[in-house]
Amino acid sequence: MLLLPFAALLVFQFLRFDLLQDDAFISFRYVRNFLDGHGLVFNIGERVEGYTNFFWIMLLAFLAKIGLPLIETARWGGVLAAIGTLGVAMYAARRWYPQRGWIWMAAAPFLLAANGALAYWAGSGLETALFTLLAAAGAVTYLSRPAFSLLFIALATLTRPEGVLLTFLFGVIGILLKQKSWKATLTFWGGLALLLLPFTVFKWFYYGSLLPNPFYAKTGFSREYLQSGLEYVWLFLKHYGGYGLFLILPLLLWKKLATFSRFSFLVFTGYTLYLILIGGDVLKAHRFFVPILVFLYLPVADGLQSLFDNRWYRRVAPALVILLAGIYSYHFPRAYLKNAALNERGLFVNMSHAARYFAEQNSAKSFATTTIGAFSYYVMNRRVIDMLGLTEPIIAKKPEKIDGLISSWKERHFNAGYVLSQKPEIILFPTGIKPSAPAERALFLYPDFRRNYRVEFAFKDNHLDLFYHRFQNRTVEHKPDRPARFANLFNEALNQLAVKNFWRGIELLRQVNEQYPDSFSTAYTMLAYFYSLAGQVDSVEIYLKRALEQDGGGPLTRLYYRDFLMAQKRYAEAAAQDSHIVRMAPGADALLAARKY
Repeated sequence: MLLLPFAALLVFQFLRFDLLQDDAFISFRYVRNFLDGHGLVFNIGERVEGYTNFFWIMLLAFLAKIGLPLIETARWGGVLAAIGTLGVAMYAARRWYPQRGWIWMAAAPFLLAANGALAYWAGSGLETALFTLLAAAGAVTYLSRPAFSLLFIALATLTRPEGVLLTFLFGVIGILLKQKSWKATLTFWGGLALLLLPFTVFKWFYYGSLLPNPFYAKTGFSREYLQSGLEYVWLFLKHYGGYGLFLILPLLLWKKLATFSRFSFLVFTGYTLYLILIGGDVLKAHRFFVPILVFLYLPVADGLQSLFDNRWYRRVAPALVILLAGIYSYHFPRAYLKNAALNERGLFVNMSHAARYFAEQNSAKSFATTTIGAFSYYVMNRRVIDMLGLTEPIIAKKPEKIDGLISSWKERHFNAGYVLSQKPEIILFPTGIKPSAPAERALFLYPDFRRNYRVEFAFKDNHLDLFYHRFQNRTVEHKPDRPARFANLFNEALNQLAVKNFWRGIELLRQVNEQYPDSFSTAYTMLAYFYSLAGQVDSVEIYLKRALEQDGGGPLTRLYYRDFLMAQKRYAEAAAQDSHIVRMAPGADALLAARKY
């Protein structure tokens, strides 16, 4: 009964965020290909371990096989796992602190339920909540029932590779606290190795590698990674650690803490150091901290109990502080989480809409993008190249080095030369035609991309999709011939659209075209567009005609030219453009009818 209101609070937060994470669809594509008889692959015929959640994929495949809907099962399965974590936290309170009352039993589950990050990721479709449950169960049973702990940790490791880190931390900390001997620890580690041996053999013979491909694509050790990791940890502490105060309390009262509280706090600390070293997470909303929330909240609650022990208000004061901490955790990061969910929903809508369009057209057979999740799932069985390398070993293991590509993206691995060598018919960016990621900007430095790809669009269900289409195959030198500044200037120019600083955008695009002329139709097209927004009509036609010369009359350039001609009441010339646009861009007739002047 005590658990029910906390479970209700968690479900309420899940429904409020209503998040379906794009990355979850990578796993869904593996599940679908597996069930369709193509094997555990992302692209049919390519054996690449582009996932890090084997047990989650197998569990979803089994549930889908018996008839349950894949996506909704993943979402509600995560929510149930999160509720199970609340139960494990309550069990830990009773098991390791038998003298405490109901307030103590409610402390950690309440803080977990109030934590929006747990609810956010529980219903995302990813394995985060399942890993959290298994990690918590493994920790609670490690000191007293190692056989159960071994099973939980083995399943956790199959769910996320960080299970190996937890196994190491459990063993070392158990020895430091004199709760485990070296013999028992080595036996535990050996038992885990034996349990995981079949999976290891499978990986080696099926994929030819022991480590998953995302390990190579995402990880690294450098000053940039350390800085990103420190920023990642600090943001979490601001949102859920009371600006670090929650960490100070257990340290000040270390001698009074129960053994399991010390064990939990050291696990949390060790795991946090690991997050700093790997640079945190590429996704927002504290995903990597969710599995260790239990290891933070139990020692914090224990510290509060110890702080007010032997005082007449020892029951009321800890409960009041925990209540305030829960309200703080619920309310303070709320706007941040809602904004993250809003952006993710927008990304999902855009990428899934584009995928459904290409699936219906049944023309293009190969694609490249930096956001492969929903797009790859809904585009059916076409080849999808992940430009960040999650499912591409060459990009992950042999990344390209180009100095000066400015970006806030944490996914720094790319190989534009390899992507272009595959000649994907369509290249999509989640930000439309603006290259945000280093992997996207690097393309603009290659003459192959600038000469052979042009911006095109499709209009369906009142939604405009922009993408780069390989419209010709001119032979060009296959190496970068522009400095990084070229792509950075173009990206910064398009950023001015969001702030409506059109003259600044014009200034930047003029630099692009003057310093690197006659090579990039999109820069001319966008310069004309900026001039039209700024009301400088005389320059619009000049740059649109230059763009038409470069890209052979691409549909987006023609659309902007048609808009210009309509605004100038040159209707006959505009009508001539209409026929070209409708022929090249499916659905354009509806778009043209909707654009009134």
